[in-house]
Amino acid sequence: MRPGTFVIVPFILAAGSQAPAPKAAAPVTIVGQVVDAACYMMHPQAASVTSHEECGQACAQRGVPLAIMDEKTMDLYVADAASSKALLPHLHKSVRITGHSRRRAEPLQLEMPVGEKHTMSVQVDGGYNALTVDDVVSIPQRKRH
Repeated sequence: MRPGTFVIVPFILAAGSQAPAPKAAAPVTIVGQVVDAACYMMHPQAASVTSHEECGQACAQRGVPLAIMDEKTMDLYVADAASSKALLPHLHKSVRITGHSRRRAEPLQLEMPVGEKHTMSVQVDGGYNALTVDDVVSIPQRKRH
């Protein structure tokens, strides 16, 4: 590997050998902001501002999944690889998506290299919402008072 080359393993999921069969994905409609999942898990305030655009784009292009933070429930929905590509043009923007979500019980862990010898891990225990996007529509940004 050349110096300066990054390798990102977007998902490493720990699952028990006797895990129950997953439930079928439920149809969902979510209104919220598209964010970089790893940065959002580490520092939500910084990950949702447009000054984070360049970093969010770079992470997404290297395989870190995008996610949608539901504006009503504040639930995070982590997009699969194909859905993350569809969401990339909407990074840090408000959208209405329709798709399917499945609640995963295992922890969500994202790993990213830091330099040549170190790795940074972000883990959310207690499960997460896995998302497959069928349709995404941009919605106008609301003015905040």
